[in-house]
Amino acid sequence: MGQDAWRQGARGGVAQAEPRCPACVAATARAVDAAAGERLAVTSPESAATVVAPVLAGRDREACVAVALDTRHLVLDVGVVSIGSLDHTFMAPREVYRDALLVNAAAVVVAHNHPSGDPTPSADDVAVTTRLARAGEVVGVDLLDHLVVAGSRWQSLARQGHC
Repeated sequence: MGQDAWRQGARGGVAQAEPRCPACVAATARAVDAAAGERLAVTSPESAATVVAPVLAGRDREACVAVALDTRHLVLDVGVVSIGSLDHTFMAPREVYRDALLVNAAAVVVAHNHPSGDPTPSADDVAVTTRLARAGEVVGVDLLDHLVVAGSRWQSLARQGHC
């Protein structure tokens, strides 16, 4: 099957990219100043939080965001992986790593919000972090951190030894 036929899929239509979340476009723009040829380096949980907090701010449902980074941990892209319910969002490895692989990322930072206002990671947050880290090893994209954001507060699962 040729590449064009593959892209068109079974129904014959051309595959369309999902619409970009305006907050992600803004976060990517803040992190990547193409005109100056500069990209923000994410070198700590604090610097990762400055990228993801504006994307997650004010959401009334949990959402998962992934920050794709190059080999020097410079931001390539910021994207919403999923939007869930009041107390859960879907963070499957397939969804988390899809966009990272498309931009040739070497690493990712994942973050999600807790609308409750409490950034304490749940047992499910720890379990999904472990699963994402293992999947990252398989596909060759390091999971640097998983941040849980609640308002202006956040916690790093990497600092807790889970990444």
